[in-house]
Amino acid sequence: MKYMKPVLIEVVMNLPIHLGHCSHCRLIFEDTGVERLVNQEALEEYPPELHEDFIRLSSWIKELSRLYQHRIVIRLIDIKSFLGVYKSIAYRLRTYPAFIVNSKDVIKGWDLQRLEEVLDSHIKRLKPHPCETITSPTHP
Repeated sequence: MKYMKPVLIEVVMNLPIHLGHCSHCRLIFEDTGVERLVNQEALEEYPPELHEDFIRLSSWIKELSRLYQHRIVIRLIDIKSFLGVYKSIAYRLRTYPAFIVNSKDVIKGWDLQRLEEVLDSHIKRLKPHPCETITSPTHP
């Protein structure tokens, strides 16, 4: 049986941050029972456009996951993180969200049709990864 390496989609975007990202803060807030309240207050401070973009991205991710299932892996990268800054510089990103497919193709902005075209072309080129080939033992 052969397994194919999935297509990696890195989504670089301004993501809302909540205190659950910090393991130390999460433990303290879970123990005290105020995690939900603190995160809700933090999220309410973001502009409505950020909420709308995040909801839109969430629906895209659900749809892409439904369509492509095991053939894709989606990685969210916040533009405020070191990795987000690095990706923005390396790929010359100025429009967000940006979708980096297999570290090769970049789709900037909300162009779902173009993203699907790029994904389809990458999936068509997929070949089994040599390290992931599993051979069953032969029986005499």
